[in-house]
Amino acid sequence: MTASQLFSRRDMIRMTATAGAGLTLGANAQNQGPETLLAYVSSWTSGANGAGGDGGIHVFEVDRTDGSLKLLSSTAPELNAGYFCISQDGRYLYSTDERRDYGGKSGAGGGVAAFTLDPTTHLLSRLNVEPSVGAFPAYIAVSPTGSEVLVANHGGYDPVTRVVRDPSGPRIENVYDDAAVALFRAANDGRLSPARDVAVLDRTHTKDPKNDLPDTGMALRFRASPHAHSVNFVPGSPFAIACDKGMDRIYVFRVSDGALERVFVYNSPPKSAPRHTAFHPTRPYVFIINELEPSLSSLSIDLATGRLEPISTVSTLSGDFVKSSRPSPSDVNVHPNGNFVYGATRGSNSIAIIRVDEKTGNLTLLDCVSSGGNGPRGFRIDPSGTFLFSSNLTSGDIVTFRINSETGALTPTGAKISVPRPTCLRFLQSPRR
Repeated sequence: MTASQLFSRRDMIRMTATAGAGLTLGANAQNQGPETLLAYVSSWTSGANGAGGDGGIHVFEVDRTDGSLKLLSSTAPELNAGYFCISQDGRYLYSTDERRDYGGKSGAGGGVAAFTLDPTTHLLSRLNVEPSVGAFPAYIAVSPTGSEVLVANHGGYDPVTRVVRDPSGPRIENVYDDAAVALFRAANDGRLSPARDVAVLDRTHTKDPKNDLPDTGMALRFRASPHAHSVNFVPGSPFAIACDKGMDRIYVFRVSDGALERVFVYNSPPKSAPRHTAFHPTRPYVFIINELEPSLSSLSIDLATGRLEPISTVSTLSGDFVKSSRPSPSDVNVHPNGNFVYGATRGSNSIAIIRVDEKTGNLTLLDCVSSGGNGPRGFRIDPSGTFLFSSNLTSGDIVTFRINSETGALTPTGAKISVPRPTCLRFLQSPRR
């Protein structure tokens, strides 16, 4: 199958019908260099709350000339695979299983799955699955040493109705899922142990201090309760950052001795909804994509204390894209040269190109381009900084752009492949067989 052909449900069934690990592998990959660049892509299942199948994780080989993708294998179609991560040594992959009924038990939360990556065949083999200690795990990260894994449990939007009797009379009280960050230990063989610690985000309700604009639509759903949408280890420090898009907060935790210690909480502007983070390769800057504004922010982080300070915020929309109905930013990535940061926005189906002032961390919006599909939930830049790959969830495809490293400009290469409900994409450079 070539990159221009559709990744169909029939292909999925054909590739996952074998016994053992549930995998097959495409053969006769063309030699393009001493290493193979692999792209791992996750898919949500076709039904709500992990139902319906056709999810899992797919492995592609990347053509380094045009950024086209060639399907090699697929696994775990029952996995409602949202975000996943790969250990720095390339031996293990850890994925969220986004659901609230792990093991078929209502209200049990989601799961976290561990896989080995075969260095020769690139196949995935499942090691184990652990409860994520929360509903709908939305993000996962592995430490540089590979010994610790963090999971952000988003929680649902729907409340439970509690009837309370008090002297003033009966009343209704709404209770929501907790949002939590869970810490797991990864053994030398990659297996996950049950969660060692969990940080429950503050159970509160956001209030706009100006109180001039009532919450409506998605803002009302977001801000009724906390929602942890991402967590990442901060390079060169003992800290991890978690974004709470419900309460407009960014938490900084110290990760030490199997425990999470809250050291700082940054309050984002009301109704900004901080969602995902990315880090500058050489400077202590953190970049935050904000889901409700829509915008992208830069902050500085003190690598000794974990304290965050705001620097700059710019819109992720310009030109005709401003006219989009209900734009909803999703993901953020930094170019390896540190000069540009990119932000994806659903609704407008666009990718913002933003220049970074390395000395100050200030941001300047340069341009917005079409993501080439509908609903860009995630995107990624390859390790060389040559290509950007947009995972368009709604249209079910991945579109490749060539990056001009001098200007940051994005140009479609013409490479596009159909993938069912792609949510996350990660790269691995592997020795060629």
